[in-house]
Amino acid sequence: LLAKKNLKNLTISTLTVSLLVLFISLNLEEKFRSKATLVISPDESNLVNIDEAYSIENIQNRVNNQIAILKSEEVIEYIIKDNENVLEFEKLYSSIKVNPITRIFKKKKNINNDYIKTVLKNNFTVSNLPRSDVLVLSFVSNNAKISQLALKNIIDSYQRYEVDTKIQITNYANSKISERLKELALQMQEGEKKLAAYKKENKLVDTGNVKQLKIKEIQSISNNILNSKQEIQKHENDLISVKAANGDIDILLAIKDLSGRKEIINIKNNLSANKNNIQSLLLIYTNKHPKVTQAYELSKSLENQLKIILDEAIQTKVFELSNLKNFINLSKEDLENAKNELREIEEKEAGMLNFAREVESSRRLYETFLQRLKETNEAQNLQISKLSIIEKPNLPNKPFSPKPYRNFMMT
Repeated sequence: LLAKKNLKNLTISTLTVSLLVLFISLNLEEKFRSKATLVISPDESNLVNIDEAYSIENIQNRVNNQIAILKSEEVIEYIIKDNENVLEFEKLYSSIKVNPITRIFKKKKNINNDYIKTVLKNNFTVSNLPRSDVLVLSFVSNNAKISQLALKNIIDSYQRYEVDTKIQITNYANSKISERLKELALQMQEGEKKLAAYKKENKLVDTGNVKQLKIKEIQSISNNILNSKQEIQKHENDLISVKAANGDIDILLAIKDLSGRKEIINIKNNLSANKNNIQSLLLIYTNKHPKVTQAYELSKSLENQLKIILDEAIQTKVFELSNLKNFINLSKEDLENAKNELREIEEKEAGMLNFAREVESSRRLYETFLQRLKETNEAQNLQISKLSIIEKPNLPNKPFSPKPYRNFMMT
């Protein structure tokens, strides 16, 4: 009954308020939203293992870092520093048509760098799709082209900032490596000078070969001493046998070294042949026959010759024994001198190797840093952004706010 009684007033008041809302909505400033979708590739060089590569915490940290960079002052500064971008923004802002009511209630905006910077900071948003490296970027403006341009410039600035940062870091590393290379070059030159001075002072040319020759010399002297000792032992045994024989020719002939002499063998053969001849003659003649007597005299002469030769061989053996002992004494002196020379060479070599190792170490470090310098130079020319664009910033066809007709119907 109340509704029927007041239907006209209710209809008029409702329609009045709705029309008022429609009028206000139609005169509100339109807002356009441009969107873009990006994906940020992980930095493979920083990954340690597969668990770290696929951990949610690692992905979230990386994404948060990139969102912070996208919203940073540095990225916005890249846009502001580009005069062409500023002019284009000013051109688009000047082309915006403002309705009379908005013009009355709002002051005229001064389009400058500070204003553009404020707009870029306040109207730019970034969101992350859960459990992924995908970022959704959006920018809200009262002009569709401005929203698209702003989003496009933010993406371009981010890529420039990322590449420039990498180049800056590479340049810094390059300069530090160059400084280290200069230090290593000086260090290497100083080491080579010290090595050359040490060689000159100690009269060294190639201590490695000299040392090897000296080792061979020591081995040769040691072998000669060992062989001489064996000969001395042999001669001493023979002389002991000669002393035990006490002039007995048959015992002396049992000594191998004496019986093996050529002249003794010949006399023994002649004696044996003459004995056979005597036995043959005794079958025919008596002991006093001239031929038998001559044969006995020949045997006696051969025995005397054999005794003389044996005495000479024994004297020779005594002389050789004395010479061998003298040779061993001299060889021992030579061996001791060679050992001392080897020790001296080793000491000199040890000192030289210290300088040589220092030079070699500096050379290896120099080559390592030189290779790193080449790598940084190549890396500087091959820097790319980790950001990949899936959907480019779109140009909105219609504003997302306000919605006058929906507001009218709801009112």
